Amino acid sequence: MSKKIFIFILIITILFLFACKPQEFSEKTFPPSEIPSENSHSEQPKPSTDQYGLDTLCSGEQGCKEFCQNNQEICEKYCRGKYENEFCKKYFLSPQEEVLPERNAQEQQYLKTCNGTGTVVFTSPPMPLKDIETIQPVGLMIGGHVTPIDHGYYGASSWEAGSKREDPSQFRNVLAPADGMASVGSMPSEFSSSSIGDYRITIDHTCTFYTIYIHVNQLSEKLQQAIKEKKVVAVEAGEVLGQAPGFDFSVHNEEVTLEGFIVPKHYEIEPFKIHTVDMFAHFAEPLKSQLLEKNVRQKEPRGGKIDYDIDGKLVGNWFEISTNGYEGKKEYQRLLGYWSTHLAFAYDGLVPSTFVVSIGDFAGEAKQFGVVGNAPDPAHVDLSSGLVKYELISYGYLTDAGTFWDRQHFAKVTATQPSSEVAGVVLVQLLESRKIKFEAFAGKTALQVEGFTEKAKVYER
Repeated sequence: MSKKIFIFILIITILFLFACKPQEFSEKTFPPSEIPSENSHSEQPKPSTDQYGLDTLCSGEQGCKEFCQNNQEICEKYCRGKYENEFCKKYFLSPQEEVLPERNAQEQQYLKTCNGTGTVVFTSPPMPLKDIETIQPVGLMIGGHVTPIDHGYYGASSWEAGSKREDPSQFRNVLAPADGMASVGSMPSEFSSSSIGDYRITIDHTCTFYTIYIHVNQLSEKLQQAIKEKKVVAVEAGEVLGQAPGFDFSVHNEEVTLEGFIVPKHYEIEPFKIHTVDMFAHFAEPLKSQLLEKNVRQKEPRGGKIDYDIDGKLVGNWFEISTNGYEGKKEYQRLLGYWSTHLAFAYDGLVPSTFVVSIGDFAGEAKQFGVVGNAPDPAHVDLSSGLVKYELISYGYLTDAGTFWDRQHFAKVTATQPSSEVAGVVLVQLLESRKIKFEAFAGKTALQVEGFTEKAKVYER
């Protein structure tokens, strides 16, 4: 055999042996965390077994709180829809998510356990009468509550103005108004009123009639156990649910649908809203009259009003087109700022003779204003009105004694006192019966604004 043939055969043999040798993965080829497993091509990180952990993001409640303070958007996205995660449930899941239709049957059962239909009579106040300083009804518009609010407010006489909800000595008992089945959820951190606890309680008095409490800061032992075990528990009229210096309270009847929401679909994210009923009407006498004596609103209906829509008229609620109605833009995930696409032309919750322009985005903030001359009435503005210009002004409240109301202590609020300073101008025009063009000009007067600019937006309902 010649030397050339021998070398050729040797090369072929070496190549054949190399090709047949099994490939091995080494740390030089893959970092240890990326070495493929025997049973999968791309093994995913294993979920954390820590109930207060966020998988590979962080571990433990304190560790995750510190991580999420600097990475809030990441944590919000991770927690979206993760109802079984204790950390997410405590700090990120919004109260509205408790009623989303996509929740599975087992979770729905936890949220709504009930018996029968129809209404019941309330025999206990939501707070002991001796502890109530003020009650404010539904229908206010305040900050991010751009559209009229579906709950009222109870304030304790022990609560000092401007104080935070960190002092239990200012807390007073929160009571169940009637027998029912109570379910509890934690408020998300962005909407939390206190670092020592903040809860939302729903009591199903029947399968169609229920009450909702928001911002209860401490729970009774029974409800503490209920939220821990994700259980619905029976409560009795007058039973202590927890404690707070003040809280939100509302009554809902699914056999009643408010006619002043002409497009109910806009409120699917909060389905209870369109079933809001008078927060005083179902209390037995003399309790009803005793509660009304604490109510600062003196005009009928004493329980307030939240639905003002009239088809073809400006009055009522509006939402920036293609922003999912009351839900707002998806990127807000129902957290801070979801209301920026809301707009309302309605009437003050305490003095309904005062017309209010409530804007979700006025120079980057949610704001409420009266208008110069308190006219034209939005209930009279329609397609024939053309372009309408409103000058915006702030205002305060006057009591029946003619003094300014401090918004803390009880008084009979009977009038508003407008400011003389113009805060801005809005232009609005109906384009169709359920569509308007709108633009706000902060810091301008009527003489400085001639017409719409390219920044004008279209709203619908």
